[in-house]
Amino acid sequence: MNTRNRLIVRFTVLFVVLSSLIISCTTTNDPANSTTTTTSGLVVTANTSTAGGNYSPKNVMAVWIENSSGQFVKSIAVYAASRKSDLTHWQSASKGNATDASTSATRSSYKSIALTWNGTDTNGNVVADGSYKVCFELTDKSSSGNYSSFNFTKGATEQTETPTSVPSFSNITIKWMPL
Repeated sequence: MNTRNRLIVRFTVLFVVLSSLIISCTTTNDPANSTTTTTSGLVVTANTSTAGGNYSPKNVMAVWIENSSGQFVKSIAVYAASRKSDLTHWQSASKGNATDASTSATRSSYKSIALTWNGTDTNGNVVADGSYKVCFELTDKSSSGNYSSFNFTKGATEQTETPTSVPSFSNITIKWMPL
């Protein structure tokens, strides 16, 4: 085999290996096709939709945890780059803290989301059992969009909530599985 053919074979093998790694590392925002195997912690799924803004279908979104006193615990997702300031509720609660959150740039369309929280705060400490809120915010305009929060209990028993749909978030499931 000549040098050219050997290089072609090597690049082909390299391409196949890299493609396999990329496919195995890719996560989906579609809960129906999610490969998440979380057996403990919080799993949140929802479908997102317009907030009625002029940037639609482009949108920014944040999902975070607060304790029963309304104090920020941790961001679990922040999908915004230069438009984080439009996430006014998240900014006020978190002071922009996205430590350990799933992050990306402004989203190009409305999608299903599947997010997890491991029961820790921004310092990596497991928080006490008790009442918490998962907070959602989405906007597709240059100002506040839709904000909603839902209570759940972090504790020793499994709990699943399916709240009523709210503006910009539907088919919501909030599932706590003990740590």
